[in-house]
Amino acid sequence: MKKLWISILVVLVVFPMMFQSSVKAATPISIIIDGVRLSTDQAPVMVNGRTMVPLRAIFEAFNATIKWNQKAQTVTATKDDTTIMLKIGSKTATINNKAVTLDVPGLNLKGRTMVPTRFVSEALGHEVGWNPKTQVVTITTSASNVGNAGPVSNVVAQDVSDFGDGRDLQASFTRAANESLVDHYRVLIVKSGNILNLSSAQTIASYNYSTVLPTGTNPSIKLTSASRTVDGDLIKSNQGYVAYVLTVGKGSNASALSSGSSTMTLVNKTVAVINNVQVNDISDYGDGRDLSVSFNKLSDESKISSYRIFVVKATNYSNFNLATANNVSSANYTLVSKTGNNITQILSSGAKDVDGALVKTGVSYRVFVMAIDSSNSANNVLSSVSSAIMLSSIGISNLSVSDVNNYNDGRDLRVSFTHATDETYISQYRIMVVPTSYYSSFSLAEANNVSSAYYTAVSTTGTTTNQVLTSSTRDVRGALIKNGVNYKVYILSIGSGSNTGGNVLSSPSSVITLLNDSSVSIVSNLSVSDVNDYGDGRDLRVSFTHPTDETYISQYRIMVVPTSYYSSFSLAEANNVSSSNYTSVSTSGSSTSLTSSTRDVLGALIKNGTSYRVYVLSIGSGIYWDSNVLSSASSVITLLNDSSVKAVTNLSVSDVNDYGDGRDLKVSFSHATDETYINQYRIMVVPTSYYSSFSLSEANNVSSSNYTLVSTSGNSTSQVLDSSARDVRGTLIKDGTSYKVYVLSIGSGNFSGPNALSWESSAITLSTTKSPVISVTNVTYKEDNGRILISFDKSANETNILEYRVLVVPSKQGFGSADAIGVKSSYYTSVTPNGTNPSIFTATRDVNGDSIVKGVKYKVYVLAVANNSGVQNGGLSNSTEEFEI
Repeated sequence: MKKLWISILVVLVVFPMMFQSSVKAATPISIIIDGVRLSTDQAPVMVNGRTMVPLRAIFEAFNATIKWNQKAQTVTATKDDTTIMLKIGSKTATINNKAVTLDVPGLNLKGRTMVPTRFVSEALGHEVGWNPKTQVVTITTSASNVGNAGPVSNVVAQDVSDFGDGRDLQASFTRAANESLVDHYRVLIVKSGNILNLSSAQTIASYNYSTVLPTGTNPSIKLTSASRTVDGDLIKSNQGYVAYVLTVGKGSNASALSSGSSTMTLVNKTVAVINNVQVNDISDYGDGRDLSVSFNKLSDESKISSYRIFVVKATNYSNFNLATANNVSSANYTLVSKTGNNITQILSSGAKDVDGALVKTGVSYRVFVMAIDSSNSANNVLSSVSSAIMLSSIGISNLSVSDVNNYNDGRDLRVSFTHATDETYISQYRIMVVPTSYYSSFSLAEANNVSSAYYTAVSTTGTTTNQVLTSSTRDVRGALIKNGVNYKVYILSIGSGSNTGGNVLSSPSSVITLLNDSSVSIVSNLSVSDVNDYGDGRDLRVSFTHPTDETYISQYRIMVVPTSYYSSFSLAEANNVSSSNYTSVSTSGSSTSLTSSTRDVLGALIKNGTSYRVYVLSIGSGIYWDSNVLSSASSVITLLNDSSVKAVTNLSVSDVNDYGDGRDLKVSFSHATDETYINQYRIMVVPTSYYSSFSLSEANNVSSSNYTLVSTSGNSTSQVLDSSARDVRGTLIKDGTSYKVYVLSIGSGNFSGPNALSWESSAITLSTTKSPVISVTNVTYKEDNGRILISFDKSANETNILEYRVLVVPSKQGFGSADAIGVKSSYYTSVTPNGTNPSIFTATRDVNGDSIVKGVKYKVYVLAVANNSGVQNGGLSNSTEEFEI
């Protein structure tokens, strides 16, 4: 029995030790990056003498992009121009497709993928240190050379008010340790349950965070009614939130993200309620007098000074809240005094909705009521919303006028309008043309007294009227209608039956002046098409044929009109459109893609999902300077984002050499954010003489010999073309020709068809005006206690030299100008020209990033690098003699 117990004891002691041979459980390992401790959900562990850390934590700390392939068990990380691939369980990894051997392979531990810290850090160009006594790994990135203020601490979010919006939330925190390096702080509000990291925090739009400037004290900020979460939603009651603070460093100082605050939920504690808001249609004036609003007053009005009635378009009511109500202009609500009784209020003829539009028939509304606290507007109370109501009337709507002929009489004037929704008690409509000089005094009473010879009667047949007047039509004063006179038009609805005598006069039309504009002609063959997927005006292409005779035409104006506004758009309105709300086109050319800043005629940016019609206004010149002509409308077009293949951004071009061919042209751009369905990019060089007609369909048909192919590797491309590069017409690229450049994103997989074309670059004309860079001479070395002292004679002409780069190269390694230009900045020593012959100690690494060691022979080169006034077709010195340290 004694032997049995001894055996069991031995097993209990030895068994756990079997699992400690590969993973040591000693003092906890800490990882410090630029002085900031790396926080991980799985603690770092030591495996065979190598520190392993969760892959996502380490890569995100370096702001690297990560792609994980679950099936292949591989992780691919990309930062700048470095791409690392690791396969879990394999001792072989790749850096930029070059195989390297690992001491310890990646492994899975407790559901987390662990990778070797030193390999990942050094592969991305960072320095790694290890203190075995304290079990601390220190990592120094290039960003640390300029300082790091570090994250703030003690972030607290509190509920401080009862507005039901961002004003209820107050955030406070302890400032960064070294605030002298801080440019500003950003307070970020995240819905509870969502995750925020440094990489995503740095990309949040400015309108979705609150900015706090460093003051030397610990900040406390109360948010505003317009404050939003990081995903763009307004802050509101009954939603959990977590506050973070992003420290933004000055200049190149690193940013840092705080830990999140405790979750808090805003609760509106207001108990006062306005209820039973009722709305009724009681008249047929066609304005606010038709709308009656009633509601139950507050049970306690001791602190209330008055009530405000808000009429809100039903399509917008879900966005109307207390904060919005408090900001409505006094002209756009109806003020009601407290009476001690439940209130019924009939609005006035001038009553407006909260958007500033007159209340009228044919629009669906909902109504809110707000009680006004006499001492503190923060305590105002907003009611729940009423049911929807649409006012009906015997009045008409959508009145518009247009100049349609050149007879110099009433036949030039077309009047269009929509009939009343209920014509049961309407006998007819009367079109009345009023000179604007008489307009201010025209009223319903005067309309009722106009002679039958001075108006045009229209029957109630149909739902709309489009009436061209006759040659004998007269205005309400009895004068024949003619060119050169300013008019406004009214429609009088004539009541019958129970509405006899209750006639209704419409609002006036826009002003119209009939003109004989036969020498200024309209365009023809107007067409529109959806050509891209930017979600703005660049998606809309407009084409048309110019008039045969353009003698008296100075330009054309493309006007984009929302179809909801289409029926009332006229020549008079086109003439009054602001210059910022149309696109000017010269009398040469006939097709143009609009720009990202293009707006419709109402001033709204063009966007996807909105239906438009397009008009072209021909602008008269010379004796016809005031005889503009408006085209017919195009077909309706609704721009759609119908592709998962996105265009590249940040496209730029530069002249970098003086070869007189494609090698002079450098093209740079940022890749699409999501390249899942992108196979490749194609750089297309287009002569500007051909630019106006270049489109996505033409880009798709460019021959493979007439573009430059670029892979999706990396986040950006900076490509110098080669000597055989051709433009899209097949001509070799050369100096003296003006070009614009496009990049075509090529779809793959399920998106192999809908390619995406970028916006064009700025125009560039290659020239040979730059001076070549002159190499330095007499490069010598001297070994000094393991360091290398380099001396050389400066270039004969330093005016076009940006810097000198001192390069240590293993003597067995071939090395030329192209190799020198491609060396990473961390693997050479930079020297700024100052007019003297430099003498410096160079770095401890060679051009491959390897430490300079004994027993290896090296050579030293110096590369003179061109600035903007030079051309880099030379500049590499002869090498020193080979040496060892």
